[in-house]
Amino acid sequence: MQIYIEYVIADNMAVNLLLLYVTSVTLRQKFPRIRSVISAAVGTAFAVIMPLVEIKALFLAKIMLGLIMPAIVTGRKSVKTYGKFLAFFMLYTCLAGGICVALLGANDGFVAITDPNGYAPAVAAVAALICVIVAKKIVGYVTLARREKKYTAEVRLEVAGKSVNCKGYWDSGNRLFYKGVYPVVLSGADFAGSIPNLEKAQKIDAIKLSTVTGSKSIRGFIADKLFICDESGEKEFDNVIIGIGENDFKGFSLLLNCDL
Repeated sequence: MQIYIEYVIADNMAVNLLLLYVTSVTLRQKFPRIRSVISAAVGTAFAVIMPLVEIKALFLAKIMLGLIMPAIVTGRKSVKTYGKFLAFFMLYTCLAGGICVALLGANDGFVAITDPNGYAPAVAAVAALICVIVAKKIVGYVTLARREKKYTAEVRLEVAGKSVNCKGYWDSGNRLFYKGVYPVVLSGADFAGSIPNLEKAQKIDAIKLSTVTGSKSIRGFIADKLFICDESGEKEFDNVIIGIGENDFKGFSLLLNCDL
């Protein structure tokens, strides 16, 4: 069986570049093209030389390569940045490698592909595609976590001497005002039903709510106090108007008004 050197070089360069790219995307960092090409070339050179020379402690050599490639990409950035890049690069490398081993077939009972020259590019492409899908999912989770940390706050609502804790979300799109003057905080329907002493609060029956589908009026009440605790500390607001929406919010109870 012959394995042509151009397959090894092309496959390794393409896969290495893709692994470095999805790692940069996952960390929401700028993809450094020149550094990444150099890093991928170093990894490819190792793959080409490895079968030609006898390398003792091959596993250790691979570990060292895994440490060097991210270092080339991150350059003089912080140790924390390098550590994150290294962790995700290793994750995607192990994922892609495992997929390739599985598809190339460890035994005849599985997917036995015996012509690496013909099938290696397709196998590498499948592994790369799966890595891209995984990276996309990770980016989604990271983005959601960052957004939640940035825009959510712990809230304590006080009504007629009773208080209830919940999570609020700062929404720049909430431009709801009562009588055009007083900013309105929106509450989910279920959360409003769990507020103690709500029956003792001053009621408001006509809070005009405008949406893309039209305008309607919702009911509400006045909370004695609203305490919002975020990174800047605790803020206290008196006599806050709470509008009760028809639906609940996912992940939080109150839609805070940025004009509070």
